Amino acid sequence: MKKVILLTLIFAVVSAGVVFAQAEQPEQAEQVGQAGQAGADGFSLMPKNVITIDLAPTIAGLSFGATSSIFESLGDAFGLGELKSIADFDTKGFGIGVQYERQLMEKMSVAGRFAYMSMGTGLKLGSDLGKTNIDISSLSIEAHIRYFFDETMFVDGMLGYANMTAKFGYEGTDPVKTITDPTNSVAKGGFDVTKDYFKLGVKLGWRIDFGEPGGFVFEPSFGWSFGIGTGDSIVKKAISSMGKDIDDSTDKMLTWLTWGIDNLIFVGGPRLTLAVGYRF
Repeated sequence: MKKVILLTLIFAVVSAGVVFAQAEQPEQAEQVGQAGQAGADGFSLMPKNVITIDLAPTIAGLSFGATSSIFESLGDAFGLGELKSIADFDTKGFGIGVQYERQLMEKMSVAGRFAYMSMGTGLKLGSDLGKTNIDISSLSIEAHIRYFFDETMFVDGMLGYANMTAKFGYEGTDPVKTITDPTNSVAKGGFDVTKDYFKLGVKLGWRIDFGEPGGFVFEPSFGWSFGIGTGDSIVKKAISSMGKDIDDSTDKMLTWLTWGIDNLIFVGGPRLTLAVGYRF
């Protein structure tokens, strides 16, 4: 379901840019024709649409996904390959960000952004204890406003919504089924917990335009975003899903732990953007 939502939102962002561009083509043609006689200002001739794809979440996700392979290679290099029979883990990850920006004034623009990040790990202890999986993903929809100090440098303010989902799963061999039904002895279980967030943030960036103006752009930026969650923490919800209660001191400790997961990795925290796209 999330993959369908992801593709739908990406299509919507791209389609919005195309519609705006087609709507303004006659206007731009008329402005260019009159520029020599009337001396049109800079904004009237400025490309007003930018569609970009942020590669930073992709790099982060794929890097996390390669973690298990890196540790496995290091283990083999140091002669520790036999540890895989005791504890074996694997990792996976993916991320993407898509943004459509519309220039409203020469020094101000607004943008809509969709971002998705997913990281998961699986741990298998021995050959008889089964495998435990934890997958955490976040999906966010953001509204941005930008102020340009000059043709390149800008400050960006953001408000948005995010949803984080944690999936806990287990897969192993059922000793009872092994005797009664050896062909169907695999036991599976798990549960999902979710949490919603209100997001806000700010960042400083640069629009490097390879056209004169227009064409391909590269937009690096760095800033910080905050996630204000609703309800209990992800970990507390997970413990409650297992039918267990926690005391206040443990709850406070878990609150700080999940604050780090929420506000430093998936929803908030330092944010590096490495966006590439097209300005038209």
